[in-house]
Amino acid sequence: MRGKIILSALVAAAGLATLTATPAFADDTDDTDDIFISALEGQGIPVTTSDDAIALAEAVCEYVAAGQPAEQVAVEISGPANWSVEQSGLFVAAATQSYCPA
Repeated sequence: MRGKIILSALVAAAGLATLTATPAFADDTDDTDDIFISALEGQGIPVTTSDDAIALAEAVCEYVAAGQPAEQVAVEISGPANWSVEQSGLFVAAATQSYCPA
């Protein structure tokens, strides 16, 4: 099981590297929301609603700000969100880039 978690974390990290290479998103909240949701759609990450996705993204920022590694956050949200770890990694990368203060 530990090996699976480590492998999952590595997959998530690869997903994070993919999205963190994209340009920073706009400062305007509505634009940021639209770009964030478009990024998720472009990566094929299903969400129930835009509001739910944005709320989860804000929660991701809280976890990361509290010192939890982004890779671990990706692993933890993959199950409840019913995403692959790669999808979760992409979500966390988009969330941190869009909503987390630098």
